[in-house]
Amino acid sequence: MDFQTFEHQVRLAAFPPGVRVSAHPEGAGWTLRAASEDGRAGLNLLLTDGAADMYGEGPAFSAALARLRQAAVAGLPPVRPDGTLDQLVFVRD
Repeated sequence: MDFQTFEHQVRLAAFPPGVRVSAHPEGAGWTLRAASEDGRAGLNLLLTDGAADMYGEGPAFSAALARLRQAAVAGLPPVRPDGTLDQLVFVRD
């Protein structure tokens, strides 16, 4: 997915104020990250290439962003003591 389309989908997802969302290529997929501006909380979601192929790239990214938004609204988990974030995985059925 190109950056402009991703940013558009992030805007449509309407994350709460103070939450930054980014995408990072990772092996066989993308890691989508929702993090607090202060960096003290966040959540990663691995969107596998298999899921993107099965559902279509746009719908898969949209569903993944919706799940991250739910977590952001509920309250992102704190960064672990080792500096890592909790991670969800969106795989192909």
